[in-house]
Amino acid sequence: MTSQSVITPPGTRKGYDWTARIRCIESELGENFSVYIFLGPIPKPPANVITSPNYVGSFDTYFDSISYSIAERRSQGGSNSSRGTLVQGFVNLSRALVEHGGFQTLEPENVVPYLKSNLKWCVEKSRGDRVDLHDLPSLEVMVLEVPLTLSPGETIPKRGSPKEHPDITHGKEGGAK
Repeated sequence: MTSQSVITPPGTRKGYDWTARIRCIESELGENFSVYIFLGPIPKPPANVITSPNYVGSFDTYFDSISYSIAERRSQGGSNSSRGTLVQGFVNLSRALVEHGGFQTLEPENVVPYLKSNLKWCVEKSRGDRVDLHDLPSLEVMVLEVPLTLSPGETIPKRGSPKEHPDITHGKEGGAK
């Protein structure tokens, strides 16, 4: 018996799940907003972003009047011991990678270069106004790779530890810091 067969039993299938993690301060714009994720070009306003063939998914923020007063104090230069609530959400990329990218498998050596070129995002306020990403400095979009293992006889794959890929979004406005 080789060490490989102890680590990976025969018939075991491996794969990857890809996700965009979105983090931001929910009150930073003074109203609710959404972060839209695309694989390919972002539609120009006034086009409806969710009808774009490149649209993958979105993360929406919601906050109350207490959060709003924190953002208002900060915008007026007032004391602000709390920057507001850091929130995060996730948009799965795997299905879109197969459908839009034409991938048969989602191996990192193929997916990472594709995402570097094609992963895009924009932010819109709840009224539909597009936001200049400079106005949302807390925004960070990070890609996560999660290895999956499906052992013989199992129907649900086991998820491994997520691996961050800051290289995919670093250097883009709202990308990895």
